Amino acid sequence: MKKKKIILIDGNYCLYQTYFSYLKLKNKKGNSTGILYGCIKIFNKLIEKFNPKNILIVFDTPTPTFRHQLYNKYKLNRNPMPGNLKKQIKPLKKIIQLLGIPIISIKNVEADDVISSLSKKFIKKNFYIFIYSADKDLTQLVNKKISIIPGNFNTDILNKKNVYKKYGVHAKFMADFLGLTGDSSDNIPGVPGIGKKTAAILLQNFSSISDIYKNINHVIDLPIRNIKNITNSLKKNKKTAFLSYQLTKLNQNIYIENISSHLKKNKIDIPLLLKNFQNHQFNKYIKQIYANQFPILNKYHKKKNKNIHIEIINTDIISKMINIIVQKKIFSIAIDFHTNKEKKVFFYISISVKNYTTWWYIYNQKKKKKNIVTPTIIIKKIKPILENEKYHKIGTDLKKVFHILKKFNVTLTGIYFDTLIALYYYQLSSKKKEYKKNTPKNYEKKNDIFNSKKIISYIIQKSLYPLQKYFQDIKYLTINSKKSFRSIDMPLVQVLSIMENTGVLIKKKILKNQKKKINCTLSKLKKKIYFITQEKFNINSPKQLQKILFKKYNFPSFKKTKTGNISTDETVLTKLSKIHKLPKIILQYRILKKLKNTYLKKLIQSVNTKKNRIHTTYHQNATSTGRLSSSNPNLQNIPIKTKIGRKLRIAFIAKKKWLLLTADYSHIELRIMAHYSNDKKMIEDLSHPQDIHYNSAKHIFNIHKNEIKPYHRNIAKIVNFSILYGISSFGLSQKLNISVCRAKELIKNYFLNYKTIKKYMKNTYNYAKKKKYVKTLFGRKIYIPNINSKNQTLKNNAKRFCINVIIQNTASDIIKTSMIKLQHIFQKKYSNDAKIIMQIHDELIFEVKEKKISKFIHLIKHHMENNIKLIVPLYVSIKTGKNWKEMKSHILSIPK
Repeated sequence: MKKKKIILIDGNYCLYQTYFSYLKLKNKKGNSTGILYGCIKIFNKLIEKFNPKNILIVFDTPTPTFRHQLYNKYKLNRNPMPGNLKKQIKPLKKIIQLLGIPIISIKNVEADDVISSLSKKFIKKNFYIFIYSADKDLTQLVNKKISIIPGNFNTDILNKKNVYKKYGVHAKFMADFLGLTGDSSDNIPGVPGIGKKTAAILLQNFSSISDIYKNINHVIDLPIRNIKNITNSLKKNKKTAFLSYQLTKLNQNIYIENISSHLKKNKIDIPLLLKNFQNHQFNKYIKQIYANQFPILNKYHKKKNKNIHIEIINTDIISKMINIIVQKKIFSIAIDFHTNKEKKVFFYISISVKNYTTWWYIYNQKKKKKNIVTPTIIIKKIKPILENEKYHKIGTDLKKVFHILKKFNVTLTGIYFDTLIALYYYQLSSKKKEYKKNTPKNYEKKNDIFNSKKIISYIIQKSLYPLQKYFQDIKYLTINSKKSFRSIDMPLVQVLSIMENTGVLIKKKILKNQKKKINCTLSKLKKKIYFITQEKFNINSPKQLQKILFKKYNFPSFKKTKTGNISTDETVLTKLSKIHKLPKIILQYRILKKLKNTYLKKLIQSVNTKKNRIHTTYHQNATSTGRLSSSNPNLQNIPIKTKIGRKLRIAFIAKKKWLLLTADYSHIELRIMAHYSNDKKMIEDLSHPQDIHYNSAKHIFNIHKNEIKPYHRNIAKIVNFSILYGISSFGLSQKLNISVCRAKELIKNYFLNYKTIKKYMKNTYNYAKKKKYVKTLFGRKIYIPNINSKNQTLKNNAKRFCINVIIQNTASDIIKTSMIKLQHIFQKKYSNDAKIIMQIHDELIFEVKEKKISKFIHLIKHHMENNIKLIVPLYVSIKTGKNWKEMKSHILSIPK
C-alpha cells in the first residue's frame, strides 16, 4: 500500500528562505515578486518529490505567545521583518488560496506549536507527516511517522536515524538538547559552557534535563573535558536550564477547530490563477500550466488543465480548428501585425472557443525558423469564417482586428462582443471598480515584441480573456443594457471599422501651401511684435508675455490662472485688443501658431501616402456623454469659426466623379429636450420652419419679431444651449459679458416662456438623487457619482451633468442608429455608390457618386429623420460639394 502523506510547511521559514534567494526579482511595475515566485517553486518541488495527499501551510502571527510571557527576552535579538518582505505576505497568501492549498495561523500561537499539534492529530488519522522547515525545534517531533525536510532538497530528510546521526541524541530528547545548548536564533540562553558535544554526551547518559539534575552529583564522573566547570555551571544555572527547556518544548495540545476541513482541497479557479501570474509576470509558471506540467495542479489536485487546451496552429490543426469553430458558432480572436525598423515582420494570432480551447501561432521573421504555415495561409483558410456574419466574433478592440485583417484582404463581420465596449458600460455604472480590478494589464513590450518566449502567454490570454469576460458579462449587459449594447454599440464597431478603413481623401498640396503661407505670416507678425515692443522675447512663453503686457505696458489684468499667475489666455488678449494693437497682433500670432501645430502639421503627417487619405480612429468609450471622439488625427475639432480655420476644409475633397455630402441634425439637443420635457411652447417653436433661436429671442428680450436683430438671435442661441445644461446666472454673465443681474433676468424670461422645461429638470435631478443614475431614451443607465455629495461644488456639477448626459447621450444614440441603418443599406444595395467617411458631432459626412447624388440626398435625409420618432420631428439639412468648405445647400435648412 502507498503511504498516505501530508506535508506541513513552515510558512515563515519559506518567507525568509525565498526573500534572500530571489531578492532582486521584480515585475515591470517595480513590485518585488521574489517570495511569491520562490514559494511556488518550493511547493511544486515538494509535490514533485513526495507526492503528498495533502499540504498545509502554517504561518506565525505577529501577536506575542506564552513564551514571551515566560521570558521577556525571547526572540528579542531578532531584527524587524524587512518592509519589502512584509509587502509580499498578503499577495503570497492570495496565491496560496488560488492554488487550493489551506493556510492555518492561530492568534497568540507559534507556527511550531500548530505544526506540533497538527502532527499529533494527523498521526491518529494514519498519515505519514513531512515537515518542511529548517527550525531545529521541530526535530523533537520526528518519529516513525514524522520526518523533517530541512529546506535543502539536496540533503537527506531528517528521520529518526538521521536526527541521531546529526545531533547525537534521539529526536524525542531534542527539546532537552536545545535547553542545554540554547538557541541563539530565538535568544534562548541555555546553560553557559555547554555546547553540542557536551549536551549530546550528557543526554546519552541521563536522557533528559530532569534526569541530569536528579543525578547532578554523578555528572562529575563523566569523561568530559573540563567536567568540573560544566558541573558547576549546571548547578548554578538550574533555573535557566529548565526555562530554556520550557521555551524549546513544543505544545502538542493546541485546540485546532474543524481539523477535517483542513484536509479538504480548495477549489482552483485556473483563469484567475493565470491572471494573477500574468500580473506578477510568472511566464514560466503560465507556460507550465498550459503544458500540464505544473505539479500543484497536475499531481496535487490530480487534474490536468482540461479547461484550457492549447494547440499551436499548423497544417494539421487548421482543419480541426475550423470544424470546432463551425460547431460552436462563436469564438474569440486576437491578432497583431508589426514591422520593426529593419522591416522585419512579426505576426501573431490567437483563437479561443468555449471550454477555453485555444489555438495560437507566432510568425517572427527576425528569427530564422522554418514555419510550417505562414500568416497568409492561416488567414486564407479561416477567411470564410471571418467574413461570415453568422459566426459571432469576440475580442478586445475588434476595430484593430478588422484593420489588420484588411491587410490580408479580409473584411471581418459578425462583430459580437468587444471588451472595450463592455468596459465602457461598467465605467458608466456602479460596477466600475469591480471591472477595472479584474481587467488584465497589457504585458506586451515594444522592445520584446520579437521575443516569442516572453509573449507567448500574453498572446494566448489575448483571446482567452475576452471569451471569459463574455461569459461573465453577457448576462449583466443583456439585463441592464440590452437595447443599447446589442442594437447600437456592437453594430457600431463594424460601421466605425469600415469608416476608418475608407478614410477621407485629402489634397496634401493644399495643406502644404497653407502651411507655407502661415509660416510666412507668422514671421511677419513676429517682426511686428518685436518692432512694437522694441525687444525680442519668447511669444509662446506665458511668463515672458506677462512681463511684456503687465509690467512693461502696465495693462490691466482681468484674470488669474489656477496657479495664481496673471492669465494671458484668449479672453484676456481679446479684451486688451480694445486698448492697444499689441495684444491683437499677439492673438493673431497665437491663433495661427495653434492652427499650424495642432491642425496643419498633424493633418499633413497623417495622410496615407499610398491612398492620399486620412484614416482617423473613432472612440466609442472615451466620453461620459456617449459622444464619439476622434484621434490620430482629431477630425472633430477642425476649426469652423475662423475664416483661416475654415480654409483647412478645402483640402478635404471627393474623388473624381464623386461628391461630398454632409447631413446635419438641426437643433437636435433642443428637440430632445422638447421630447423629454413635453414643453408645449418648445414643441410649437420646433414644429415649423421658423428658427427657434429667433422665437426664443422674442421671448427673452420681450420684443416683437420684426425688432429681432442678428445679435438678439445669437444671444438667444447661447441662452438656449446654456440653460439646457443648467448654467448659473454668474456662468451666463461670464459667457455673454453682461452683469449677473441681466443674466438672471434672461434666465427668468426663458423659463417664463418654457415653463415645463424647468419642471422636467427638477424632476430629473430628484430622480437621480434617489436612484443615483439617470436613464436615457435608449435604455442606458448612467450613474451620477456625486449627486448626493456633501461637497456643494461636486453636487452642483453632478446636478448639471444629469441633464447634460441625458440630452447628449440621446443625441449621440440617434446619430449612431442612423449610421448603422445607412451603413446596412449601403452595404446591401449601394456598396459602390456611397460611403460614410466622417462623423462630426451631429453631422455625418458621406462620399457619394455624383450621378446618383439626388437619390442619396433623399435616402439619407429620410432615414436620418425617421430612424426614431420624437414628439417633435427631427430635421436634417443636406449640403454637397467637391470639398468640405465649399458646400452647397440642396434643401432649405433651418439656420443653426
